[in-house]
Amino acid sequence: MKTDSTIKVGILSLSNYITVLVNTILFPVFPAMARDLNINLTDLAILVGIVSFPAAIINLFGGVLSDRFGRKLVMVVSLFLYGLGGLLAGLAVIFTANPYSLILVGRFLQGVGSATPMFLSVALVGDIFRSIERSKAVGFLETANGLGKVSSPVIGGAIGLLSWRAIFFVYPLIAIPVAVATWIYIKEPKQGREVDWKKHKEAFLLFKNRSRILSLLAAFMVIFILIGTMFWMSDFLGTKLHINKLLRGVIIALPAVAMMLTTLMAGFISERIHPRMIMSVGMLLLAGSTIILGYVFNTLLFWPLIVLIGIGAGITLPAIDTVSTSVESKDIRGLTTTIYGSARSLGAALSTITFSFLLHYGSRLTFVSIGAVGLVVTVTFYLLFIEKDILPEELMPEDAAPEQG
Repeated sequence: MKTDSTIKVGILSLSNYITVLVNTILFPVFPAMARDLNINLTDLAILVGIVSFPAAIINLFGGVLSDRFGRKLVMVVSLFLYGLGGLLAGLAVIFTANPYSLILVGRFLQGVGSATPMFLSVALVGDIFRSIERSKAVGFLETANGLGKVSSPVIGGAIGLLSWRAIFFVYPLIAIPVAVATWIYIKEPKQGREVDWKKHKEAFLLFKNRSRILSLLAAFMVIFILIGTMFWMSDFLGTKLHINKLLRGVIIALPAVAMMLTTLMAGFISERIHPRMIMSVGMLLLAGSTIILGYVFNTLLFWPLIVLIGIGAGITLPAIDTVSTSVESKDIRGLTTTIYGSARSLGAALSTITFSFLLHYGSRLTFVSIGAVGLVVTVTFYLLFIEKDILPEELMPEDAAPEQG
């Protein structure tokens, strides 16, 4: 890859990386934050949800914005909002006596800013690069995304050893320079600025299909359980284990590490097993581990179960990505992907709020009830999802048995 291309890929990868840090970087310091701000677990859950809710909504219309104003401009503005939101939250913590409300405002701005960079960076790679360079560039973006998920809690724990307040300043220190670099170095091909409403309507009408709705529900459920579990771990480790913030961050990252390592096997698995079975097995592993965790979270079985939750997510999400991009018209492929992105953001938003509410009644009830709902979703998915309704024949494994039902 040429030097100029490497710089562009590096900039787009950094935009992908920084937006992944929006929530999980704070998880290791939540106990200290709650103590110093005199807030409870529900307040902490709102700090996460207020980011994910606007991201879920804006994701649905990100394609409209990029069509109207251009991908680069929307991405640059988003990164600035993301960084300024973090700066506002950090300054509020330092200079105000009761900063929680201003932190929420800053976090809301971060939610608005974090919505589009991830999928627009992929779209820009498609616009800028061709053939082999494009494949390499997409690979770098995926690597940045995975590294963000894994390193986020560890970075938060490391910075938290100094001060949890300093974490808010990480966002502007990275996001604003990346926004400037994007504006200077990324050259977007000239294109029309008319919004193709017919194209957007076509993308949304795809979700009249039952199987596609079920895959959307699967995407929601996987992120709901994964983020909710990591959120619970931040509270559980803070109250049950007297360990420093860095080690706490490493432990919180374990499900994300397991997920990333499992996704490396996605190609091998997809060549041999139907997506319907892959997603069903992954969700079953996720839901089953969640139920069992409700009974054994105070034992040594805690460790393998949180890893199994990450493995279940790592099995399921690549198959969902395959479904989300399996549309005949490439013109609406990006739009359908953003709809799945909205489902994931909504899962992240509702997970922490739901977990914080249920945890008032105990960890066992929380995990057993959420795992039971996940089990119902899994069984429903397995029985009603029909691959041939939404997947082209070329995405089916050659050696797999033919679809039943």
